[in-house]
Amino acid sequence: MDLRAVERVKQLSRWDGLTATALLGICFFAGTLAGFLFSCLGGESGELRDYLLGCFRLAGSGRSPDVSLLAVVWEVLRWPLLVFLLSFTALGAVGIPVVLAARGFVLSYAAATFGRLFGLEGFAASLAAFGVTALLSVPVLFAAACDAFRCSLGRLSHEPRPVPLTDRLAVLGPCGVLLALNAALQWAVTPALLTAVCARLFAP
Repeated sequence: MDLRAVERVKQLSRWDGLTATALLGICFFAGTLAGFLFSCLGGESGELRDYLLGCFRLAGSGRSPDVSLLAVVWEVLRWPLLVFLLSFTALGAVGIPVVLAARGFVLSYAAATFGRLFGLEGFAASLAAFGVTALLSVPVLFAAACDAFRCSLGRLSHEPRPVPLTDRLAVLGPCGVLLALNAALQWAVTPALLTAVCARLFAP
């Protein structure tokens, strides 16, 4: 590795929190924009529309399959858990921004697809299905990702500077509480909200 590359690594490892947050925000926004554009390229997608319409009508009738609490917990936990695991390796300096971009892409693609296929009714359904996630888990993911990104950047230098455990707990403790609240709301509230929206907008 040449001297200039070493110097860049040292500069990255000294990034402040605002710079890291800005970079992760840009990655999330880029993923969100890519998801929207990719959905717009999908065309009419008649088969997908029929499939989703059937799912919406099933949800509106109250006969959609029950989702276990364990499945909801995994759905809520998997993204923050991934960035947390990446924090223990220097690969997180690249992997964590990629995770943020992927999360933005998935949410944007799903919401844009609903809207593209069903118009305002589709956007209402996407809000009912993903609103709790967007309201709670995305900010938590950002907080966990900033903490993990700082740890990963610190591992890039020749003299790694570990982040104090108390500093990490100050961030990850509230994140855990909010994720537990998110899982509870998504398990107890989201199905009822989605049923109400689908019954009103997609009833045969």
